[in-house]
Amino acid sequence: ASMAAAEQPMPMAQTPFSPAEMKMHEAMMAATGASADETWARKTIPHHQGALDMSEIVLRDTQDAEIRRMAQKTIEMQTQDIAELRRWLETQAGATSDSPSPTGQDMPFAAAESKMKDAMMGATGGNTDQTWARKMIAHHQGALDMAQVVLRESQDADIRRMAQKTIEMQTADIAELRAWLDSHPAGAA
Repeated sequence: ASMAAAEQPMPMAQTPFSPAEMKMHEAMMAATGASADETWARKTIPHHQGALDMSEIVLRDTQDAEIRRMAQKTIEMQTQDIAELRRWLETQAGATSDSPSPTGQDMPFAAAESKMKDAMMGATGGNTDQTWARKMIAHHQGALDMAQVVLRESQDADIRRMAQKTIEMQTADIAELRAWLDSHPAGAA
């Protein structure tokens, strides 16, 4: 694909989540660090912020108790994770925090990010609840994929612990979202 083609935004079904999604993808793509650890932390913060923003949107709309509970849980967990990542960056990457020049540390994550973006943009549903659930599955899968990349690349004990926790939590959330979708088929009100 030529660069010109790459800059054309994908045709994206406009949903109430589109602005939050675009903001997240742009922030993630811009985030790099001096090491795979730092890059992962810098990409994961806007990734989690995207989940927060999307969950706040679904909370405004939903009447579904399960969706409300899952969205609240997402907001709480991702807020804690963002704080933890910021603390790690302050202590570990403080020396390089003035936006280090990209040193190719972006590369290991590029495939996972691109796959997630396409999956999220393609995810829609019959209503806001379903759309949120489908987008969150793709979003969480992206977090899983990126966490697996950093586990392969990283020797940092804190990063490894956070990545492992991300994998466990997101796997559980995906299962919960899939169960909700299975019990709320697209045709149903």
